Amino acid sequence: METRRFVAPVAVGVVAAAVFGAWGFTTRHSATADVVEGWAMPNASGTAIALHNSDDTRDGGYIIVGASWAGRDNVWHDGTDGPACVGTDTAVKTRVRLGIVDVEAHQEGVAGPRVVWLRCLE
Repeated sequence: METRRFVAPVAVGVVAAAVFGAWGFTTRHSATADVVEGWAMPNASGTAIALHNSDDTRDGGYIIVGASWAGRDNVWHDGTDGPACVGTDTAVKTRVRLGIVDVEAHQEGVAGPRVVWLRCLE
């Protein structure tokens, strides 16, 4: 008799786990970043860069706030305030490697390329 009391909760738990597992599998997103190198010139606040002399064919600059970044010391940082290794001097170029993902306009908002990581090389 005691076994029957546990069957219903266990069955509900198994069904819930299956539903959440299927939901997580069908709603996950994955993307492979395009990797490009070039010379970054920052804006005055260090939140965006123009990329020069690279093999990237996209026009314009990149917003870099929020992108994970590594400096010359190979220590990775959260990109909340923008990559400090790029700086804010608009006349200084920094050699960088970027990981860029093209985002489609769905629930994410505005479409276009997004920098997901940045590594300062020099």
